[in-house]
Amino acid sequence: MFKTALTLFLILALALVSHGQALKGVVKDSKTKEALIGATIAVKGGNIGTTTDLDGKFTLEGISTPPIVLIVSYLGFDTKEMTVNGLTEPLTIYLTSSQKALKEVSVVESRLTEKQRESAITVESMDIIAIRQTPAASFYDGLGALKGVDVTAASLGFKVVNTRGFNSTSPVRSLQIIDGVDNQSPGLNFSLGNFLGCSELDLLKVDLVVGASSAFYGPNAFNGVISMTTRSPFVKPGLEFSYKIGSRNLKETSIRYAAVLKNKEGEDKVGMKFNICYFTANDWEADNRSATPQSKNNELNPGGYDAVNVYGDEYYSGGDFSLVPAL
Repeated sequence: MFKTALTLFLILALALVSHGQALKGVVKDSKTKEALIGATIAVKGGNIGTTTDLDGKFTLEGISTPPIVLIVSYLGFDTKEMTVNGLTEPLTIYLTSSQKALKEVSVVESRLTEKQRESAITVESMDIIAIRQTPAASFYDGLGALKGVDVTAASLGFKVVNTRGFNSTSPVRSLQIIDGVDNQSPGLNFSLGNFLGCSELDLLKVDLVVGASSAFYGPNAFNGVISMTTRSPFVKPGLEFSYKIGSRNLKETSIRYAAVLKNKEGEDKVGMKFNICYFTANDWEADNRSATPQSKNNELNPGGYDAVNVYGDEYYSGGDFSLVPAL
């Protein structure tokens, strides 16, 4: 009985080893320490390989028992070969910029989609790189840096986007869509993207169509279109967290979780994601209860003085008939 159990244990252990193990790590620039997106990692002499994601991270699955030799390459950097003796700790791989002189390379419209190139309308875009590098507090504020765009701040959390010379505090002039769905609230009669739109953690790209675009997007697009595209859970699964602080006790917390369910064959079948965002700040408050310079009385007369932020109690000396004798 003991021999049978030992045999089954050895068979199970060999099956697990033959199934392969996983190696995780990140690829960075040795000089700037920035993550390299799209770097290639492959096992030398094998057919196992992968590329880094938007954060420079990678997961290499199906690896046999170490030691193994990895080949790491990236355009504009020297290819690096390294020996890995263990799979327990994540790797941090640094690549050195190549000093070889390259011929002139011209890249035209590399960040424009085929639909944008064929369209007769003007489209300004912010991809995920521009969104992360914007100096504004949020991507919505960063839209104001695009050509022909004017952003009006009604409050800290409410911004209105105008294009082509229009400057209005009304948020109904621009059509806002998220993944092709209009996010206008019927009860409020304006798009929720102004204060309750797409989470910045889940945002992949923003296309802003300047000017009237009724022929492409319908009658509501008479002052432009803000089209937001989110990140697919199949492309970027996992847990992400963001926390921002600023003046006026501004605090913004964002959490994104995405997961992919596989079938029995190991194929991706169902993707899901959850976004939670909490924003709080001290906006403009009308709480000044002191007397105005035009007030007849001061604060010692609570029933007869003109306060700064109490409306309806304004005092005008020209309309004061309290000293006129009664007839």
